Amino acid sequence: MRFSSHIGKAAWAFASRGLPLVYAIALILVARAFTPEQFGVLSVFQTLFTVLFTFSDGFALQAIVKFGVEPDTRLEELVSVTALLFIAFLGTVLTLIGLFPDVISDVLRIPQLRMLIPYLVLLAVVTMPRVIFSKVLQSRFRMRELFFIDSANFGLASIAICILLPLGLVHSAEDVVRITVASGAVSSLLAIILVRPYLTFRFVYTRSMLRRISEFVRYQAAMGIVSTAQQNFDTLIVAGFTGAAGAGIYNGAKMLFRGFDIVRETMTLFVFPASSKYHSRGDAVTLRTILEKSVSFLFMTLVPVAIVLEIGAPLIFHLIYGAKYDASIPIFRVLLIAAAFFPVQMVFQVTMTGMGKIREAFRFFSLTFIVNAALATTLLATTGSLIGAAIAFVVATMVQTVQLYVYIRREVGFDTHRLFSRGFRDALSFARSIRKNAPF
Repeated sequence: MRFSSHIGKAAWAFASRGLPLVYAIALILVARAFTPEQFGVLSVFQTLFTVLFTFSDGFALQAIVKFGVEPDTRLEELVSVTALLFIAFLGTVLTLIGLFPDVISDVLRIPQLRMLIPYLVLLAVVTMPRVIFSKVLQSRFRMRELFFIDSANFGLASIAICILLPLGLVHSAEDVVRITVASGAVSSLLAIILVRPYLTFRFVYTRSMLRRISEFVRYQAAMGIVSTAQQNFDTLIVAGFTGAAGAGIYNGAKMLFRGFDIVRETMTLFVFPASSKYHSRGDAVTLRTILEKSVSFLFMTLVPVAIVLEIGAPLIFHLIYGAKYDASIPIFRVLLIAAAFFPVQMVFQVTMTGMGKIREAFRFFSLTFIVNAALATTLLATTGSLIGAAIAFVVATMVQTVQLYVYIRREVGFDTHRLFSRGFRDALSFARSIRKNAPF
C-alpha cells in the first residue's frame, strides 16, 4: 500500500466530504443574519433530518458497501433488497412524523417546528435516490462521481443562499429549507444518471439476500440508533431544556466543530469498504496497516488543528459571527477536547462495522450513549449551563474511544507506537521521494 497510489481518490473523497463545510459557511451567513432563536429553529430541523438519515443509513444502506465489495455479490440483487428495507423503514418513520408534528414541537419546546415538519418529509423523499446510489458508487470507489453528486446537493444550496440572502429573499428557517429541498432533488437526479454505468435498473428480490442483509442489519439498526443519538443528543437535549434560543447558541459552536465530520466521512469512504474487504479475506496484515496509517495520519492532522482553534477561538468567532455568538466560545473550546480522541474513534468505529462486529459495537455505543445522556441531563438540570452538554459529549467520546481501542487491539493486533507514528514516517518518505525526483 503506497501512500502516493491513493492520492487521487483521496483528493476527490476529501473534496466531496468537504462540500458540507461549504454549506456550513453559507449557514454561517444565515446565522449572522438571523437571531439566535431563528437560527435555533433551523438547527433543530437539520439535526432531526441528520438523525433520520444517519440512522436509516446505518439500518440498511451500509449493507451495500459491506457486501458490494465482495466478489460473489450480485449488485442488482443487493441494491434491490437493501433499498426495499430502507424505503419501508423510512416510510414508516416519515408517516409517524407527519401524523404527530405537535408532539415533536412540544417535546423540543419549539412551536415554529410544527410548520416545518411537512418539509422534513418532503426533503427525506427527494433525498432517497441520492443516498442509495451514493452507496453503490462508494462500494466501487467512484469518488469523483460522489463529488459531483455532493456538489449538486451542498454546492447548489450554498450558492443559492449566498445569492438570495443579500437580496433579502431569505428571512426564515422555512426559506432555507426550501432551498435545501430543491438542491436535494437535483442531486438525486444526478445520482441516478451517474450510477447507470455501474448498476442495471431492475428489481431483483431473493429471500437468501434478504436473510443475508437482515443478519447484518439486525444489530446494525440498533447500533444506528445509539450512534446517531450519541452524535446529536446534545443538540436535542439543549433544545428540550432551553428552547430555540439556547439551541441557536449551542449550535453556533457545534456547527464549527462539525468541521471535523469532514474527516470522519472521508475515513468512512475508505476504511469501511477496505476493512470489510480485507477482513473477509482474512488478510490481517493489510488491515493492520490500514488502521495504523489512518490513525497516525489523523493524529498528525487533527491535534494541531484543534490546538490552533482552541487558542484562536475568540478571534474566529468574532470574525465569523461578530459579537452575536460570544456565548458559544466556551462551548466550542470544551468540544475541541474531543479531537484528541477522534483519530482512534473515527477509524476504529468504522473498522468494527466493516468487520461485521455489529453486536460488539452496539454494546460500546449503548454504554457511550448512556453516559452522554445521563451526564448531559444531570448537568443541564442542575446548572442550566449549555456547557454541560459539551462536557457530556467529550466524556462520552472518551469512553467510546477506550472501548474501541481495547477491542480492536485484541482482534486485529497493532503496535501502539506504530499506530501513532507510522503516518509521520510515511509522510516523510513521500516528501523525500518528491524532492529526490524534482527536476530542480
